[in-house]
Amino acid sequence: MRVDDLGCTIAGRTLLEAVSFSIGEGEALAILGPSGAGKSLVLRCLLGLAPEQAKVTGTLLRDERRVPLADRRALAGLRGRGLALVPQAAAASLDPMRTVGAQLREVCALHATDSRPRERLAEVGLSQEFALRYPHELSGGQAQRVALALALACRPAVLLADEPMASLDCVSQAELVELLVTRCAAERVALVLVSHDLARVVRCCPRAIVLDRGRVVASGALTELLATPPEPITAAMVAAARRG
Repeated sequence: MRVDDLGCTIAGRTLLEAVSFSIGEGEALAILGPSGAGKSLVLRCLLGLAPEQAKVTGTLLRDERRVPLADRRALAGLRGRGLALVPQAAAASLDPMRTVGAQLREVCALHATDSRPRERLAEVGLSQEFALRYPHELSGGQAQRVALALALACRPAVLLADEPMASLDCVSQAELVELLVTRCAAERVALVLVSHDLARVVRCCPRAIVLDRGRVVASGALTELLATPPEPITAAMVAAARRG
């Protein structure tokens, strides 16, 4: 997948400008930056879920198909098999009235995959009995694992993970990072991981782009960005990670 010159404005205010990056099959890329930098908005634009009043520009190239990022209908057609999302608030993204198993069966049927709910749950470290649970019966970490199972059940080419560790404790964060990397590698799924936590991201993403106020201020190999931060935002993130 390649994103070229993604821009987003609302009521004349520029929120994203000339954001470009690419990712290959099975690769992992981090989108880093402080709160309010536009990281989550990038993912919403790629999925065709930018705010209704937003004007989105740029293009997305996947499988030699170029899609204008202003074309919400075309982007909606990519959701599932093309792009799948693991949201930050996983519990809120689940249907509270249906069991985990019912939601997994629906996703598998919708995208014509041969997965079975219990197999998908086992792949994310949950036992078969979780298929019978409702979302309110899940802990935060369990809800994130279910959200990951739902996303991967689509058999996507690219998995977009939006701050998936934000609401978890340190142990659960480490477990989820390991799970993301393991599952994406096993299924040759490209991973785009949005985060402000450099210490976690460095363990799973060889490359990164850094956003500040909607613009790419740094990009490249993460080890190089760590060794010689090219600008103040990256330097501040590196300093925060070292203090942690």
